Amino acid sequence: MKIVKRNGNYYLDFYFRGRRVREKVGSSKGAAVRARSVREGEILQGRFKIVPKRGAPTFDILAEKYSSLVSIHKRGYHVERFIIKTLKAHFGKYRVSDLNVEDAEKYKTMRSLSVRPATVNRGLTLAKHMLATAVKWEMIAENPFRGVRNLVVPKRDERVLSADEEIKLLAACDRVRSRLLRPLIVLALNSGMRRGELLSLEWSRVDFDQRAIRIINAKSNAGNRVIPMNTTVHTLLSDLAKRTTSPLVFPSNRKPGEKLLDLKKGFMRAVQFAGIPHIRFHDLRHTFATRLVQAGVDIISVQYLLGHSKLSMTARYAHSLADVKMAAVCKLDLTGVCSVTDPNRTPGPSGGVTESIGSSFAAST
Repeated sequence: MKIVKRNGNYYLDFYFRGRRVREKVGSSKGAAVRARSVREGEILQGRFKIVPKRGAPTFDILAEKYSSLVSIHKRGYHVERFIIKTLKAHFGKYRVSDLNVEDAEKYKTMRSLSVRPATVNRGLTLAKHMLATAVKWEMIAENPFRGVRNLVVPKRDERVLSADEEIKLLAACDRVRSRLLRPLIVLALNSGMRRGELLSLEWSRVDFDQRAIRIINAKSNAGNRVIPMNTTVHTLLSDLAKRTTSPLVFPSNRKPGEKLLDLKKGFMRAVQFAGIPHIRFHDLRHTFATRLVQAGVDIISVQYLLGHSKLSMTARYAHSLADVKMAAVCKLDLTGVCSVTDPNRTPGPSGGVTESIGSSFAAST
């Protein structure tokens, strides 16, 4: 296996099963030497495959095949199809065999100009999986985006809605067009269901006699659960059931028979109208969990109601209980029974304490 330099770049030049293979490595001779060792090892182990570049499809073709064979079976297909559309706009005309790490970095830079890092990462993660699938389908020999790092996503503090903010938010829903926004918010605050679980909820999963909501096909196996309905939820859903003919609790207004896809714009408008600090819809779930803990509900029950697979995911809400306990202990400071004696105060005639002369003088001046 030879290392050949041409126009400032190094190439691996060798024959494999009677076919000549030329692989571009880069401008570093050291990298070329290491690449040769790796390739020789792969050939000895029988892991090296030749995928002709001319036979590799464009990203557009890969995207269409991936959408119809892989993506359509995913729970989040309705959202994923929009991400694929964005990826096609950026990589569509490239052959998948011609893509490289630099293309992925350019994508990250371009998308970062208009969307948040988390959105960029979702697109990049999907592109990686699409190309990994292309390797399985023998369209390409290896995933060119493998090892490309995601952007750093700034951590955001979880918001918990106060009782006053809840009143303002629900009142603001009347100023938003979506008639389903208010019921969604009320149900989220009283059930802790995820947004996807709410939007895909069917009436067949609502048991009014047993006062229970059954969640299936959740984010994880632990997410499949039964959520009891309190009076607020029971009344809300009973009222909605009288006015709908759809099998979905929250059907789309524009496309009969389909579920409501997103309520982000309507929710953000309601938050603006309410005049409260910015919150996300997911913060309603945090509010539900925090209120349960503050009410003295044990952490195992909270874990089940949230559908968390691990207790560590629920443990972060324990701070709420710690705050309540701290507030309870601090009430002892107000009784004065166990308070520490101030060295600047002297006992009074009746056994109480009076301010020292120095303290009284300072106060009078």
